[in-house]
Amino acid sequence: MRKQKGTAGKLLKTALCLALSVLWLPAVAGAATQDQVNEVRQLLEEYHISKPTDDKLNESGIEAMIGSLDDPYTQYFSPEELQSFSNAINQSFVGIGIVMSQDDGITYLEDVVPDSPAFKAGLMPGDALVSIDGAPTAGKSIDAIQVMAAGKEGTTVNVGVKRGMVKLQFLVSRTSMQLPVATSRLMGAGVGYLRLDSFSADAAAKFKTQLQFLEGQGMTSLVVDLRGNGGGYVDQAQQIGALFVADGILAHVADRDGKDTPIELHGEKRGYPVYILVDGGSASATELLSGALQEYGVAKLVGTKTYGKGVIQQLIPVASGGTLKVTVQEYKTPGGKKVDKVGLTPDVAVTGSLQQLLAAYRLAGGGDVRLTVGRGALVVNGIRTADAGSVIKKNGVWYISSKLGAVASEAKLSYDAKARQIVLDKAGTTHRLNASDSHVIVKNGVSYIDVRLLSKWFANLTWAAVGDGTVTLYDSAA
Repeated sequence: MRKQKGTAGKLLKTALCLALSVLWLPAVAGAATQDQVNEVRQLLEEYHISKPTDDKLNESGIEAMIGSLDDPYTQYFSPEELQSFSNAINQSFVGIGIVMSQDDGITYLEDVVPDSPAFKAGLMPGDALVSIDGAPTAGKSIDAIQVMAAGKEGTTVNVGVKRGMVKLQFLVSRTSMQLPVATSRLMGAGVGYLRLDSFSADAAAKFKTQLQFLEGQGMTSLVVDLRGNGGGYVDQAQQIGALFVADGILAHVADRDGKDTPIELHGEKRGYPVYILVDGGSASATELLSGALQEYGVAKLVGTKTYGKGVIQQLIPVASGGTLKVTVQEYKTPGGKKVDKVGLTPDVAVTGSLQQLLAAYRLAGGGDVRLTVGRGALVVNGIRTADAGSVIKKNGVWYISSKLGAVASEAKLSYDAKARQIVLDKAGTTHRLNASDSHVIVKNGVSYIDVRLLSKWFANLTWAAVGDGTVTLYDSAA
């Protein structure tokens, strides 16, 4: 195809580095005009990292043309889709500000966003959701309940909950809001915890604010939680990296001609150890930052292998309508390691969300652990996460899942299939429990152990029941 002068839009200055599978599904371009098809073809030929030719892009529609690239990260957006895409990165939405989880068929408010309409109305974490505008929520999935609660900005919704034995109704306004991108707290023993959910347009400023807050509270080591963070803006990863590296580079970036343009870091050092939590949902800008801090010896990675998304996109306005997000570069770590389709390998491999958090806390020098479980949530030294089915109360006796019991007591859990026994081992002492024992309940394939027995076996583990909904476990440091 012959290129027409003046049809190509200018590259937006913002570089994007995110895993599309995490934030956005491929868009259908719809009924594009011939001008749009021709312009998108020209832009792909001019900018895409694979240098596609006319023959490669010999398709009649935008969707088919992009599909021929075998690149899940290159997309065409309508104005509405671009806005939704931007909202996803920046954690922006219209709603009331609740996070839901389900446990044993009951939907709980796992968390309530600070300063949100739900927070201001009086809804609280741990409330059991009963109804939305009078319609029962029992038996509904979280997705279905989200549809029930959805509505236009400025309208209201009546939320019915059960708090303990009391049923309550709250009239809550829907509003446009941004979920907190960065949150933090001290976990104890000088260990700071800082979670970053997205590399949004203001992520670096939010991260720095939380970091300075922790430092002001006397933090002596830091756990940064980047699990499930699918990426975002490259410049935000660069600015956060500069909080930990005085002089260096974030990554080597190569364009379609193989030209290497390092992303430089000029910042400052921190005098405390850093541990970064990662998993299979940690991608793109997360891998940019984590890979650099790992190779510079600033941080150790804890968790599982990361996603493996090592390419960078640019947004290009299409003059005839819409926006093209196109892969233009590939990045490698400061030491030259490939990330795309490979991922980063953690320094300390740990599976399981709770196990990862506690492993990082203990590596950082953490001491006592306070773990509260029930009503759809698990709270570890103030860090709140969703939980389903870890605790059961039967005939006045509390049982916790064997997996949770092992984590809380720092014991190794295994199952002897031949003997049909649950095995817990710690410091050379082994405890065995028959699956048919009266101290065990098996429900939906999960084994639960009488918490009184666990406390008897492990001197460091104590417990207390809180009402009829939660159990708190205490693991005292040696």
